[in-house]
Amino acid sequence: MKRETFVILGIVAGLILWLLLAGDYAIARSNRAMIYALLALSFSLLAGRLGWFSLCQTTLAGVSGYVIAILGAQQGLPYAVVIPAAILTSVAFAAAFGVLTMRAKAVSFLMLTLALGQMVWALSFQWVGLTGGYNGISGVRLPMVLGFNLNDPRIFYVMLATCTVLIFLGVHRLYRSRFGLLLLGIQENEQRMRALGHPVYLARFTAFVLAGAIAGVAGVFLVYDMGIMSPSPLSLSQAVLVLTAAVLGGYRTIWGPALGAVILISLQTGVAQYTDRHMMVIGLVLALCILLMPRGLSEFPWTSLLRGRKASTAST
Repeated sequence: MKRETFVILGIVAGLILWLLLAGDYAIARSNRAMIYALLALSFSLLAGRLGWFSLCQTTLAGVSGYVIAILGAQQGLPYAVVIPAAILTSVAFAAAFGVLTMRAKAVSFLMLTLALGQMVWALSFQWVGLTGGYNGISGVRLPMVLGFNLNDPRIFYVMLATCTVLIFLGVHRLYRSRFGLLLLGIQENEQRMRALGHPVYLARFTAFVLAGAIAGVAGVFLVYDMGIMSPSPLSLSQAVLVLTAAVLGGYRTIWGPALGAVILISLQTGVAQYTDRHMMVIGLVLALCILLMPRGLSEFPWTSLLRGRKASTAST
């Protein structure tokens, strides 16, 4: 059996074990960590494979959440219509953003995505008749299915964990496919890829839309997890939180975004219990991690470090 299969089985077993052992509050925080892991994966698909640092992935998730709240909570449309419509709307926004940012590079791309995200965030505040403004739209809940309350944190955990694992596996396959290698080639030498006849702009556009679809799925789970949709998830602070999670875990790897999201949510939960200045403590920890491990925790040479310690212990 391949090492990859062992890793997948280990992750699934860990998720099941955590469901059986953890309390309701820990499960609820785990749900939020998995949602941010999906958002960080959406960010990493662009940053790790194209060198694009996007600050509008939370915006795409917020658009999805607003569609859920408007069509589901306000209009009462069936969930079989509302959820696909939410994801497709995020894909449509991603396609529009992709067209606008396709020829931008580096800092220009970062600033464009920031501007687009802030425009949608401001619109969510000002279009009160549609979005509810600052107060948002409340009463967003999942239905009862076969006697199961899908709003129960543990049942929600099962659905979210299943979806998260499947999406991460899908992106893992994408990274190892010809398309994933093409994206890496574009990042390394765009002119050579274009000279070889590869559709550079189409590949970039496709990657942006795929990342938008992942963000849309995260937005669906986020709005059902919160039970209310407001402009807060579209804010710049949330975009920076997702960026931080991806960089902390290692945005060049497949599992780095999940690792970073888990650590970040755990820090928020743990430190907030002891001090009101928890953001200062979290900022200090993150700054140290980034200074000492600039490529992220998942790319740090832990095995070499352990070998070095074993060698020094043996010599003494």
